[in-house]
Amino acid sequence: MLHTRFYQRSFLDLDPDAIGLPAASFERHLRDLLPLIVGPDDFKGFYHDTMGTSSCCPIVLTGMLILQHRYDLSDPELVERCSRDLGFKCALRMRADQPAYSIASLRRHRGKVRQRLGEDFIHRRVLEIAYEAGLLDDTELQAVDSTNTECRGAIIDTYNLVATAIKQVIRKVAECLEVPTEKLAEEWGLPRYLRRSIKGAVSIDWNDKAARDALITEEVRDAEQLVMRVKTLDLMLPVDVTEAIDLMLKVAHQDVKRLDDGTFTIVHGTAPGRVISITDPEARHGHKTQNKLINGFKTHVKGTLQSQFVTGIAITDASVHDSQATEELIDQTDNTNLSPKALVGDCAYGTGPNRRKCRDRGVEIYAKTPTPSTRGAIGKHEFEIDLDGMKITCPAGKTTSQYTLVKDADGSDQMVPNFKFHKDVCQACPLTDRCNSQTRNGGGRRVRLSAYEKEIREARAFNATARGKQILRARSAIERLISHLVRMGMRHARFFGMCMVQFQALMTAAAYNLQRYITLCIQRR
Repeated sequence: MLHTRFYQRSFLDLDPDAIGLPAASFERHLRDLLPLIVGPDDFKGFYHDTMGTSSCCPIVLTGMLILQHRYDLSDPELVERCSRDLGFKCALRMRADQPAYSIASLRRHRGKVRQRLGEDFIHRRVLEIAYEAGLLDDTELQAVDSTNTECRGAIIDTYNLVATAIKQVIRKVAECLEVPTEKLAEEWGLPRYLRRSIKGAVSIDWNDKAARDALITEEVRDAEQLVMRVKTLDLMLPVDVTEAIDLMLKVAHQDVKRLDDGTFTIVHGTAPGRVISITDPEARHGHKTQNKLINGFKTHVKGTLQSQFVTGIAITDASVHDSQATEELIDQTDNTNLSPKALVGDCAYGTGPNRRKCRDRGVEIYAKTPTPSTRGAIGKHEFEIDLDGMKITCPAGKTTSQYTLVKDADGSDQMVPNFKFHKDVCQACPLTDRCNSQTRNGGGRRVRLSAYEKEIREARAFNATARGKQILRARSAIERLISHLVRMGMRHARFFGMCMVQFQALMTAAAYNLQRYITLCIQRR
């Protein structure tokens, strides 16, 4: 059956008053807002020009996606709610006896929305509606922060991580050869890797380090030999097989080191960029704070302070520093009416590189400046630094203009001034014993500047003003906004892969913004 019109009204439409929908309910208002968010013209390219559309209305399917992320529902849960919940049916203008669209139809529509309209299409449309209603008049100063999003993939130990990667390669190669996976694994002498856990397939004393090293050595060698076996097949391997092989080699070597006798042992610590899940290989370990471990991704959020709308949301792997996502958040509203002139964030956003990059784009960063630990010594921030005159003055009032150029301590190749006080001056100073180890050992104090000294000094001076303190206090508004996103499902990824988690984040932000729009419109009445 082909549709000739979308979203048709019926005399059998559910009456929200008759079914007792509250006046402020999301479903009651979505009923009227959905045609403003999407319309028939948005879906012109979704279906065949001559064959027409499918029997599923794309506007209804889009409404289902919004409801899904508003109430944090899985695909089966969403279809079930749309089948039985009169509120959902009313929001989608479905008849009381109308069956819900299938999970397959929902997933096909989700893929088409992402591919043809873009991942941020619904999010942008909702923001446009809010802006046109005059609810977004506080975009000049916005706030940024991040929260953790746990990946959907299984997090397993190194032994099972390598074993699972080997199993995945065997399975994909068997598919290419069109032979049973079990037969190929038996032929190659690798049947134990098909078990649910490699630890259940071996019998060793796990308290014996030599036995553990022997097992990981066998796994690494089996992974390397498996690559050679695949090469001897002389096949044109599809992309998913080569990706599985690359992943297997990465996880086989990321946690181990080769000993002098050619065997391997697991090293302590976490390698940079370590893969933590075979089923979700883009997930990483990270830290939100020093003691708070993240397994998966970080969700970076930009939002308004008073109106409390999400204007930008980006997903990175958990190992990425908070400040690195700032430019991407700015990109999402660049050249729009929602672009900020300034952003306020916590100390993580106050790095010198981030301040400079954002300032070059016309966006000022307001954040506390990190104060490095001096272990009781006099810190560089206590010196008076004259960048124009190229001289510095210590807390005791002594000034020097002598410096040499050295490499920046932050690791960049840029050369920075390293000022030096004469040792006779420092040794005669009453602060010698507490200045630092250089003066305590009979030398003169050295002070190396940062490549971003100007930005950091300006920020520290501004933060000490009444205006600066007021702005920094306002930053806490972003934490309330993020808490709403967390309650709507952003603590856990519903999909595998960073691209799909990004779509989840944008849809969750769209559903939250729509709820915020409804709330503010009701308050205006």
